[in-house]
Amino acid sequence: MIFNRFARETRASVEAALEEARTLGHDSVGDEDLLLGVLGAGEGLAAEALSSLGVTLEAAREESEMMADEALAYVGISLEDIRREAGEAFDMRIPRGRRIPFSPAAKKTLERALGEAMRLGDRHIGTEHVLLGALRNVDGMAARMLARMGVPAAVLEERLSDLRGRAAG
Repeated sequence: MIFNRFARETRASVEAALEEARTLGHDSVGDEDLLLGVLGAGEGLAAEALSSLGVTLEAAREESEMMADEALAYVGISLEDIRREAGEAFDMRIPRGRRIPFSPAAKKTLERALGEAMRLGDRHIGTEHVLLGALRNVDGMAARMLARMGVPAAVLEERLSDLRGRAAG
């Protein structure tokens, strides 16, 4: 199984992604949750690269929510109106006991992470591989979030490469 090849910090980021999905009320873990998990765990080369480019967990959460609100508004639903009308009863969090599956986009990101690790000759899948896997899906939520936050994929990939080189040498 692919999870056996995860480095310790990658496992922590996937656990953080599950928690992000649960807190945000997502019915599945998406590639955006994997990005939030990398930032939330705060470990590994991916978190370091994102941080060095000014990407914070709070800003990424805000961008994720903004994109979700825009998608709902496109079909005529105002999440803000629903929140206002429901008041304190509005709670999107998924209960602790409920299993949250990985979305097709998240599964594809993790498969691509394995491919990136193999391409780079690494035995374990690090957070940098997960981030590269997310960037490879240009239509995915994570890649679009980063682009909207002013972080071009090419710049992020170069930063990851620099950090890998520094860690190796």
